[in-house]
Amino acid sequence: MKTIEAADSERKENMPRGRKIKIKPPTRLERTEKLRDRIAQLSDELIQNGFGEVLSPPGPIKMTEAQADQDPKTGGFIAKVKEPLAIYLQRVSVVDNFSQRPPFDHVNDPIYRRLIRDFIIGAAMPEAKVAVLSKLTADRRASSLDTEDVQFSIIDGLQRLYCFLIAVLLVWQREKLVEEGLIPEESWKYFSDEVIKTGDSNNATAAILARIVRYEVFYNIDLAGLLHYMVTFNTGQRRMSLSVQLEIMKAPLIDELERRAKIPLYRDQSKMPGMSRPKDQFSAADLALATQGFITNNAQLTASTEAERFLNEDQDYLDNVGDIKDVVQALKRIGTEIHPKISKVYQSDPNRRYILSSGGTFLLGLVAACGYIRNRNNMKSLEGALDKLSQQLDRAVDDPLNLEEYSQALAMITSSRGKAIRRLVYDTFTRFFSGATVQLEWMDTARQITG
Repeated sequence: MKTIEAADSERKENMPRGRKIKIKPPTRLERTEKLRDRIAQLSDELIQNGFGEVLSPPGPIKMTEAQADQDPKTGGFIAKVKEPLAIYLQRVSVVDNFSQRPPFDHVNDPIYRRLIRDFIIGAAMPEAKVAVLSKLTADRRASSLDTEDVQFSIIDGLQRLYCFLIAVLLVWQREKLVEEGLIPEESWKYFSDEVIKTGDSNNATAAILARIVRYEVFYNIDLAGLLHYMVTFNTGQRRMSLSVQLEIMKAPLIDELERRAKIPLYRDQSKMPGMSRPKDQFSAADLALATQGFITNNAQLTASTEAERFLNEDQDYLDNVGDIKDVVQALKRIGTEIHPKISKVYQSDPNRRYILSSGGTFLLGLVAACGYIRNRNNMKSLEGALDKLSQQLDRAVDDPLNLEEYSQALAMITSSRGKAIRRLVYDTFTRFFSGATVQLEWMDTARQITG
């Protein structure tokens, strides 16, 4: 009997000479992810391949005008800058950026691929707008352009940056990008004539990296100022999602939760075309909302009201949190202890397995109930309440959270569903934590809500 390897070898030997084995092309998501990864490493790759002199480390930003303009709205300053593309590409980043929108499939989009081709042939591009943010202060305010340890965040021009980077790759690597599965063959055909006209690939790459780009730089602004400018300069484009707004506004808090609580976390800012959030990961925006729910023990929060409240109030970014350790401790237990137990107990039912991470309502209600116990008593009482919930999940029963009854309770709610469901989760967990019930009594709570 032939082995699989022998049969495969015989099949290849019997194939007509010159016939290529068909290779399945990458999916759109696979291709865009590969292109993004290549773009993220492009500066280092260019330096390793002899372009180090062109890509010299950036020095201090030099304004092209004597004075910067002050914005009375934010208290920040706006300056004009001109510098080679090579320097600009090292200042800004498509990876570590508060991106206003996820990237597109640029090489297939008719508008963006035209922009890429125009840039290759030398067309002038509109000014980008870039914020300078401090990494050392809680509100990220950089008082001057000489501030050390800063991050450059693109306010307007992220897609243009992608196009610049793709243009550099096309001029340098050319049809190799098709072979590596980074762009489709049809896209290469669109660019090929103009790329070939640039001449030798190394000389053409050095020339495009030396091309002067113009941008405005915004400094002495905080994260609220950054969001203000992002909204201002993108009003004519696709609206920034509420989840991305919350991620920007609550960036220091989200960073803190990710670093100290070790919660599996997903940011919409990093979302690529065709990508879905992994069901076992928590949305960064949901965690930001849950934090406020914990602080105020209020389950009736929404992304829209929280975003509006933030924009209309002058506040520091960890205001009203009290002891940040309490927030981290509670969310850490929920995200790294309770969530895995629920996933294990309900592993055969995807809807229930990811009930905490898949959406904000159940998580918000649970966290707000935790906030109630902590605010009414103390963290020791909350630890006891979470111990009780953890022990409930350890019981040798099929449905320790009584989620079948939860589904029945949801069916009873026919009006003001969002508000009523948030109250259902909050009230049921609060009664359970307080000792009023020995298990989660969803139907009893629903009857109280609906009358």
